[in-house]
Amino acid sequence: MAIPRHHSTKKEWAQYLLLGLPTVIWMAYAIFLANQWLAVLSNNWIWQSFAFATGLGLAIYAFARRLRFITLTLVCLGIMAIIKWAAQFTSPEEFDAFFFIISSNNYFTLLLAGWIAGFGFSRSRFFTIFWAVLVLAVLLVVIASITEPMRKALIIPTVAVLVYVTYIIYTGEFIRNMNEDQSGFKWFVARKIIAFGILMALVISIALQMLKPEWNTIEKEWENGGKPKETNERQNSLTRNDGQGVSTQTSMGLQGFNNRANKDSLLFVAKLDNYFEDDVTPNPLYFVSDYYTLFDSLTQTFEIDSLRPYNDLFKPNLTALPLYFPMEDTGVLGKSMSYLNRKVADAEVYKTQLSPRHFTAPSTAFFVQPISVPEENKDIYKSAYRTKMLVSDLNSAYFVYNPGGDEGLAFFQEQRFAALRSIPDYSEAPPDFMAYYTQMPTGNDYDSIRILADSIIKMANAVTPVDKIIAIRNYFRQADSTGTPLFRYSDNPGIPGIPSANRLCHFLFDSKKGYCAYYAGATLFLLRSLGIPSRIATGFLTVDRSNKNPGWYWFYEDQAHAWVQAWFPGYGWLDFDTTIPDTESRESPQPDQTPPLTSQTAWLVANGKLLDVDTITRMANMQVSKLLYWDNPVALPGLVPVTMDVKLATILKDTGRVSLSNLQPGMEIVAVSFSEQFKELPPVPGEKWSALSQRWPNPIPIDEIKIIAPEPEKNTLENKEVKTVVPWTTIGWWALAFLLVAGVIAISIPFAIYTWLAARARYTTTLASKAYFSYMASLFYLNQLGVKKLKGTHQQFAEKQIDPVFETGLANFIKVYQKMKYSNHSLNANEEKIIRKHHPGFVKNVRKQIPFFKRVKHFVNTGTAIEFFTQPNTLGTGKKV
Repeated sequence: MAIPRHHSTKKEWAQYLLLGLPTVIWMAYAIFLANQWLAVLSNNWIWQSFAFATGLGLAIYAFARRLRFITLTLVCLGIMAIIKWAAQFTSPEEFDAFFFIISSNNYFTLLLAGWIAGFGFSRSRFFTIFWAVLVLAVLLVVIASITEPMRKALIIPTVAVLVYVTYIIYTGEFIRNMNEDQSGFKWFVARKIIAFGILMALVISIALQMLKPEWNTIEKEWENGGKPKETNERQNSLTRNDGQGVSTQTSMGLQGFNNRANKDSLLFVAKLDNYFEDDVTPNPLYFVSDYYTLFDSLTQTFEIDSLRPYNDLFKPNLTALPLYFPMEDTGVLGKSMSYLNRKVADAEVYKTQLSPRHFTAPSTAFFVQPISVPEENKDIYKSAYRTKMLVSDLNSAYFVYNPGGDEGLAFFQEQRFAALRSIPDYSEAPPDFMAYYTQMPTGNDYDSIRILADSIIKMANAVTPVDKIIAIRNYFRQADSTGTPLFRYSDNPGIPGIPSANRLCHFLFDSKKGYCAYYAGATLFLLRSLGIPSRIATGFLTVDRSNKNPGWYWFYEDQAHAWVQAWFPGYGWLDFDTTIPDTESRESPQPDQTPPLTSQTAWLVANGKLLDVDTITRMANMQVSKLLYWDNPVALPGLVPVTMDVKLATILKDTGRVSLSNLQPGMEIVAVSFSEQFKELPPVPGEKWSALSQRWPNPIPIDEIKIIAPEPEKNTLENKEVKTVVPWTTIGWWALAFLLVAGVIAISIPFAIYTWLAARARYTTTLASKAYFSYMASLFYLNQLGVKKLKGTHQQFAEKQIDPVFETGLANFIKVYQKMKYSNHSLNANEEKIIRKHHPGFVKNVRKQIPFFKRVKHFVNTGTAIEFFTQPNTLGTGKKV
């Protein structure tokens, strides 16, 4: 006795090939991406995809043979429970049993998902719609989780998903209504699929063209607030390219990996005059670029707050400062609220690949003076500046790392701790300052960080703020009984099993591996939960690698760094770096070149507008607005013209050396003279400009001209808070706009199809083509208006349902059309007239009976249009609408 079947073998194989295979391919790609994202999947995407495919195939097979779905599902769940129960007795190690259970959970979950998907495709006509909505929802969640999306990474998956869900709905209806007795069945199915592919390609291309401006806008907003696009090498690095060179990032996310920067890429060299009390041992300091004081808990990103209170960051615009003209802001010193153990230190910074506009210096800087690069070093260094900082005697880059047996450094650390233990609490700190710099998000994740911080200080019996900080530092440096560190440095810290999970908690409680962003972020919240004001500093790690040139430091791109600063009353902000050293990475190359030569003395510096330049005689005239002579400002009676001899002058821009022809009238320039002639002409106290200029050589010998380039408009964003992640509201509006456009396109499809059929019926020249397209246009028009054939042939449909109501003469037209199609007899003149005149009159009569708004309501039904092309050739049966 044959097993009863729900449907034939043809329909079963159509489900395998047309529904199952595309779904398995799409799911395999989704599982592959999930394995890159979720560590719990263990990167076994091939076997996991096979599990899903097995479940889907078995479900289609079972339903076709009327097997019980619920019974088989319960059996599958029972087998899964038995295997998990038996694993704990058969595996020799507890960890092996745990791993086996996790792996089997993954396989059984995907097997069950495939089983449900296969049953849904076979059983319910509405399951394809549910499946499509589910897939689109997953897509939106993934888009919202991307922190640095780019056009290629976003458009391709989106288009692929939209094509897939549309295909699955179309094919599900097609298989459900397919006529298995159709002659040439295989070619009929192939033709339908090919037609769908062509239609989808056309719709997608139109949609992408319509949405191209929106794609571009979103991409610009996601690419660092409209700044130059980052290269792939820098996407997850702490550095970026701002269009002129390397800078630090304007925000710091907790990406799944840290794309380590080029270790051989030298950014700048600095001479720092900061020594320990013996005035011999250099005391290196971290170079600060900016501070992260805000945290977006949704995107888990640390950000710059340009409106932060007590902002002690000195951030001059170097590209707008003339050479040798200093800029000073002592107001930042008061905002740091520090006065104990402070001294002024000097530094000189010589840039190679560091951006000309980027300023970095130890905290707290308050003075900068652009200087010339010595002639002998201009091929290496593009620009330079001097800076002054009010630094703390208690600050040092050596704080977190083991002094390596150096008794002097160990003694310094203990001195530092002893001094800071005099601070018992923060009772005298300004309330608004404390409220801002101890704020942290709420929720269970951050409550767990508070609990961890309390347990750390209790175990260490830490009472004073500095002892609490030391306890947290030691927590990251602890080791197990074998001496193996519990925390370690890693560029690939992994991602929690759930994409939206808190990554700092995953780092603190699970993986215990990460790079500086993880250590700094975790330390920040541990300190803030204890009421210790803190912030994240971003800049460059200072490494003392040179014994030949003490006080000189070489900074490579891989030294871009993030660490924590804690504030102490009276002492101000102090560096506390808790990042564990990377023992698996070699250090940056040893600097084998000599430091830059000492800068020449600039006796005369003039700033103003270039009036003209003669490239033949190499003479130029400028209108001077500011003047320095022997490093002292000269009072000018107004704008004064001077003539310059530029035969030996080097012409510079921020990008490096240029030719004399680059000088154009109207440019703002700085002219510098190192001429020994001025060394012999010291200024006289009280001497006025008229007398001083008379003593100078004419024309004035100039050795260097620096072009001050106007600051582009987009660079004003440099000092603003810039997010690299689009908020949920933007994503929501974009998704809504996309769905609206897709909806408009979808409801326009029936009208476009009818317009094309009607146009062919009207303008085709051959009688056979006119008859065919008039026939198709008429039936499609009735189909869209909801007039369904109840039963019988098309001839009976026209005689009994259409002509009595609409008086269209459709029955006569069908007789003539069938005669033309199936008979060898020619049409007479009257029959030819019926073919040529049928469709315009047919539409006119139908419109008389159906109101306009009712026609519009039915005509926008895309599902009805799909049914017209997927129903069997007999047009099936149905009820009249």
